Amino acid sequence: MSSSSKRLGEMIFIGVIVFILFVIGIVYITKNIASLSNPIDYLNSNINIKELINEIKENNKDLSLVYESTNLKEITSLIYENNQEYKSIIIDNNTGKELTFLDLIKNDSAFSQKETELLALKYPKFILDELQANQDNTGYKMYYVKENEVTIYYYNYKLSYPHELSLTINYNEIKDNLKFKPILDLAYEKDDQDNFNTKYVALTFDDGPSSKYNPLILDILKENKASATFFMVGTMMNSCQSCVLETYKSGNEIGSHSWEHLNIKTSNATKVNESLTKVNNLYHTITGDTIKLLRPPYGAYKATNLENINNPFILWNLDTEDWRYRNVDHIVEYIKNNISDGSIILMHELYETSYESLKTILPWLYLNGYNVVTVSRLAEIKGVTLNSGSAYRHF
Repeated sequence: MSSSSKRLGEMIFIGVIVFILFVIGIVYITKNIASLSNPIDYLNSNINIKELINEIKENNKDLSLVYESTNLKEITSLIYENNQEYKSIIIDNNTGKELTFLDLIKNDSAFSQKETELLALKYPKFILDELQANQDNTGYKMYYVKENEVTIYYYNYKLSYPHELSLTINYNEIKDNLKFKPILDLAYEKDDQDNFNTKYVALTFDDGPSSKYNPLILDILKENKASATFFMVGTMMNSCQSCVLETYKSGNEIGSHSWEHLNIKTSNATKVNESLTKVNNLYHTITGDTIKLLRPPYGAYKATNLENINNPFILWNLDTEDWRYRNVDHIVEYIKNNISDGSIILMHELYETSYESLKTILPWLYLNGYNVVTVSRLAEIKGVTLNSGSAYRHF
């Protein structure tokens, strides 16, 4: 091969290599520009973010700046407050483009599922249902974006709740679904309760368990983030042992109401002891635990009962008389008109109207600042030690 032919071959080879590299470069640039919502963003990637943020602040100087992120490389988050509502501005630090929080999420449906899951941990079902029903209608959301968490505020929903509805999601919960690199907490707890409610009451049910209404009551308590104490009769426990076990496993509380609904005030000590012992033994057989509380049937007892029975006596200060009236409106209105912090409410497990009233009264209590808890939990919150030989009507 002549030297000229050799040089020509080398030039062709070099030309092919250069052409291939040129094509690769064009494809790369085109791909990256096409990936942007606006090709101009690519050309403006060196925008002075500090000047832009200062301009945004100047344009919003009539609002109160309550938060500015400083440690995230990809975004700047500004939060303003106006008339007790927040306004969020999120800026892409590379392009200067204004974003929404959902622009920072890879998968909207996965995020929505996580939001619903955490809302269900925090709020009663009736609030979750309201948020989901109206989010595409009158309600709207504001995302308070911080360096290690986002708080969602829910505005203009049809609930007469005196506090803001909100949900805080730590980035540990959604780290694989974020388009930016967050600052992760080494330890965190889920936002699983509403801390605004500061009043507490105990809800109690006598004379069960009812195979018909016990499961329904347990379900509606769970839906409303409420707990109750069930004072059960031994014969009823024996006929529905699964009710006893499910009530126990649900985290609600079970107390004794004697074996046969015995009037312990008018009965001799031997008979009283036998009745209560039978309940205790059956309860232990079913749950492996021991009964700690006693509600004397009819609320009747005498001094010697307090001396001889090794349980605190739990009475009540609100008697709905649901067994007498069996009327939903009566039960609801009685509780609304008489409830106060520390009350112990008496109801019964055997009547449909008692169960139906819970559909109204539990949401009402929640919206009016009450947490519904067991007797033992109420005593603990109020700093009361439940002692044998003592009777308690409220805390």
